[in-house]
Amino acid sequence: MNKKIWIVALMVLLIFSVGICLTIVIYFMKREKRVAEKIQSMLDDAISGKFQEKHLNESRISQIENNMWRYLCDHEVAVSALKKEQEQIQVHISDISHQSVLPISNIVLYSQLLEEWIDMQTLEEKQEIKNELAAIREQAEKLDFLIESLVKLSRLETGIIHINIKKQPLQYIFDAIKIQFQAIASRKEIHFEVPDTDETAAFDIKWAIEAIANVVDNAIKYTPYGGDVIIRVIAYNSFVRVDVTDTGIGISETEQANVFSRFYRSKMVGDRSGVGIGLYLAREIMKAQNGYIKVASEVGKGSTFSVFFMKKEISQK
Repeated sequence: MNKKIWIVALMVLLIFSVGICLTIVIYFMKREKRVAEKIQSMLDDAISGKFQEKHLNESRISQIENNMWRYLCDHEVAVSALKKEQEQIQVHISDISHQSVLPISNIVLYSQLLEEWIDMQTLEEKQEIKNELAAIREQAEKLDFLIESLVKLSRLETGIIHINIKKQPLQYIFDAIKIQFQAIASRKEIHFEVPDTDETAAFDIKWAIEAIANVVDNAIKYTPYGGDVIIRVIAYNSFVRVDVTDTGIGISETEQANVFSRFYRSKMVGDRSGVGIGLYLAREIMKAQNGYIKVASEVGKGSTFSVFFMKKEISQK
């Protein structure tokens, strides 16, 4: 009889112990679920921009929740500080751009006035003054180009300018390039060939024109009189390649990796005007549009810059 009592007691104890264990397991599972839901909620708020710092009670919240909350608070502060910094940069850029417009305009205006005045001077004096005025105008145009390029570059790098990518005809770019450079190429007697194409790609029209224009400008600048600058389009399954080929001075193999660096200028072109921003800006523009740019060149035989556009839009996150 006692043996049966002991067996029953052990069974009751075992059932009781199993019940306690199940209760503990269920409690911790529910607690873990609540913690996960709270962390997920914090992350969702942070992603959507609705995250707000709240007072934490150490006795009521787990350490992992506390650490996650503090991390997100710090992240929110960092994002806010970055946004404020970008706004300040925008203000400074706008100030620089605004303040530089008047002096440059005045330099150009006074140069034009002086050109009119020299008509009253002797032939020898005219030529001397004309040479000096040409130098002033060249420097003013270089300064204007430099400031404009720096403003574009700063806005692009800080994300102030939004890239609006959509699928559209590449012909839009080529029409703009033809208008911009045909006369310049003609003055150097360069055979400038721009194709007509039905191909489409995903790009921002304004910035895509800027990228291709920087490449074409370099091609014309470093191609001698009577040379060739030819644009070609090659379509693939997922992207479209635009080649800008010239018969210019070429780029040495050791320098090809550096031509897309900011402010880099080859020793071969040290005697020519330029600041080394154009190709760097073109690369950054293409990167922002999910594309890229590369170069193949040989000294004395010219260069081919290949610009790759995606055929379809890719989500920007």
